[in-house]
Amino acid sequence: MPLSGQALWFDEKRNLIYCFGGFRTFIVDSDDLTPFESMWAFTPDGRGSGNWKEVLGPTGTKVFPSNIVRPYYGGFCNDESSGYYVGGFVSSRSTRSVTSEIVSRGLLTFRFDDLHITNTSDGNYGRPHHREEVFGSGKVVNIPQFGTGGIIILLGEGNPTEVISFNNITIYDKTEQKWYSQVASGALPEPRSDFCIVGIPGTTANDNFEIFMYGGIINYELGPHNPNSDQVYILSLPAFQWFKAIYPPGFSRALHTCHTTNTNQMIIIGGVDPGNDTIFTGSADSGTEPKDPWPEGIGIFDMTALKFKGSYEADAKQYETPELIKRFYNDTSKRYPATWDSPAVKELFQTRSNQTSNVSSSETLLPSNSSIAQSKNPRHSPSHLSSGSIAGIVIGAIFFITLCAVGILTVRKTTKNAKLNPQIVKVELPVEERRWLPASAELPGLTDKHDRRPELADTAIIELSDMEHFELP
Repeated sequence: MPLSGQALWFDEKRNLIYCFGGFRTFIVDSDDLTPFESMWAFTPDGRGSGNWKEVLGPTGTKVFPSNIVRPYYGGFCNDESSGYYVGGFVSSRSTRSVTSEIVSRGLLTFRFDDLHITNTSDGNYGRPHHREEVFGSGKVVNIPQFGTGGIIILLGEGNPTEVISFNNITIYDKTEQKWYSQVASGALPEPRSDFCIVGIPGTTANDNFEIFMYGGIINYELGPHNPNSDQVYILSLPAFQWFKAIYPPGFSRALHTCHTTNTNQMIIIGGVDPGNDTIFTGSADSGTEPKDPWPEGIGIFDMTALKFKGSYEADAKQYETPELIKRFYNDTSKRYPATWDSPAVKELFQTRSNQTSNVSSSETLLPSNSSIAQSKNPRHSPSHLSSGSIAGIVIGAIFFITLCAVGILTVRKTTKNAKLNPQIVKVELPVEERRWLPASAELPGLTDKHDRRPELADTAIIELSDMEHFELP
């Protein structure tokens, strides 16, 4: 049974990619066909293919835990030993034990060595400025260098009744299994959803770390009045300072993914134009959707020069912190925030971790030894991507985008005007019922353009047909 909205975790030691969560697409309309909870692992064979194996579930190596349900639209990342899944939602399309869409709370941890998955935290995400502890459709990134065992940062959407600001950063201490928050400053991004992020260690003497964010749907506004989200913002830690890349904006992009190979290039794949609301309502006629100005739906952003590039460079330089961030850190008094939210947060960011794991986020990190054959890729003119793409794109981004293109763009959460149903529903995970979707909603098209994500129109927005083949290393 095809699912959408899944998480991918990369176990580098065993060369496995785990697939977890997700929901039954709207192509299949019967709750009886919702598959039982399971987890699968993909093993690449080095020849452009590989094998899937169920590791947890009815035919898996181990039984799927009865106290865990299948979530979707949570944030996910991994380190060298475990995969992490934060928040999300649960419905009859993801698990047979519930009848309406509800909120999944807490953080799930999946250990790679013994295939053990458990809920390792409650739903208190350390967000004192928001009355509802909900995290759905946001992004998370694993950062190994802070704290004694690394941290996880949460960004973006959380509460379906309000757009979450980026001035309050949520932090999870993996060693102490505690949530914290810290106020950020600088050029704050406008609140938005459906953006993408990548994280990469900085190169200043301040042991800094940068999180790049691109695109999204600003303030849940769809259609012609959608603010242009062709924007790149950078959150630099440990200063908790936001910066904005200055370049001529082109077009908005949302529901895309971002990736990096630890060079200075951010690879942006797929997405749709949130300014074209016919895509979300399903009312666009086949063949009338605007052509993606990026060939193959892939764009390349230079994270050091802070500008889009015309092509991917296989021998690109390693990432170097941009000059505007370097100038900021030249004033040593700005290494840390002017005020810490708590002594515990201060200690967390002044402690250097011994972890050496890869950085990972809700967008798949591409292997640093992978390469993409040079392709002409002007930002606003058509061209062609040659063969020889990479494993991370194949297994990570293309997997998601192709699956969504075949089935759906998924259910939209409600906007800040949605009303909550305070009834508490108990399933295996602590959850809180919220009826921002009618129980009978089947997505024939939107009655309200903010309510739901529709199925894709007949013509996919992202075109990948010109790719000759993929090669796995």
